[in-house]
Amino acid sequence: MGLFSFGKKGKDKIKKLMEENKMDEVIEKALKDKKTIRDLIELLSDSNPGTVGDALFVLMTILRESPDSIDVSSDLVDKALSLVLSKNPYVKEGAMGLAMEIVKVHGSKFKDAIDKHVPKLLSEGDKNTIAFALLLIKELGLSKYRDDVEKLTGVEDKIILPFEGMKWVKLGDIAKDVLEKL
Repeated sequence: MGLFSFGKKGKDKIKKLMEENKMDEVIEKALKDKKTIRDLIELLSDSNPGTVGDALFVLMTILRESPDSIDVSSDLVDKALSLVLSKNPYVKEGAMGLAMEIVKVHGSKFKDAIDKHVPKLLSEGDKNTIAFALLLIKELGLSKYRDDVEKLTGVEDKIILPFEGMKWVKLGDIAKDVLEKL
């Protein structure tokens, strides 16, 4: 082990705490130490989807409880939105949760960074991902997608998103709601 290889040790400790389901301890540590937040962001690229999902959950919780604790960057926005397309449901839901918290806290600051992901979410996503893209369009007032939203108003498929009131809702009903807000 090299003399200055302390970076991996911090990530490993965070990973171990998450594996032991000690999320509160990780959150507490992150609120006191920016290095822990950097480690959590790096863990979004971990090969274990469970670790990625846990890191997303912790970052989302920190952003919700203490918005100024995380220096949100366009790289973090890009990473969260790319993970929305994950095939792993835990990662996908965590990415949606973190991305929506970013939109609520820093939406106007990262509007362009978020906007560039919307076409891919609409074209490559499953019905739940498309519904999530609709929520992004609504939250950010992205009226340039009006035509895309209108095409979805007749869709009867029901979706499930990790947000209050978003279980077993028709995709078309979400599209209609978005149109009213645009």
